[in-house]
Amino acid sequence: MKIRPKEILAPFFIFLIFLGFVLGGISLIIYGYSHSNDVELIFGLIIACLGLFQIFQKYKISYIFIVIPLLLIIISLLGTFIFILIYFPFFCKESLNLDLGALILKDWFVRLVIIIIDVLLIINVFTYIKKRLSKNKEQEGQY
Repeated sequence: MKIRPKEILAPFFIFLIFLGFVLGGISLIIYGYSHSNDVELIFGLIIACLGLFQIFQKYKISYIFIVIPLLLIIISLLGTFIFILIYFPFFCKESLNLDLGALILKDWFVRLVIIIIDVLLIINVFTYIKKRLSKNKEQEGQY
């Protein structure tokens, strides 16, 4: 059995790429925490979790790293909905100067990257569900 250099180097370089995601996400988390910037903190957490998910994809622990960004997205959507329900009656009466933090993203590049990450997460979740359903149907057919 002959081992080719591509078989060794390809996984190593892919590991280094996703390690860069993890280190970049951790640096964004540290920067966002030290400067009280919610957007960079959340964005760093999402990037770090996606990198860790790709690194530990062979193990069952990888699903924890995909659940964290999904929970952040669900909580932020619920928080936005609750914010609109609670403060909507006051919009007509007075001007509220609210600091929304992570809800208002001013930079178009950050918006674009977050939208791309959300779409990729949704696609990964749907393919995972589809694989699980097909496995369940195959197992039911065997019995």
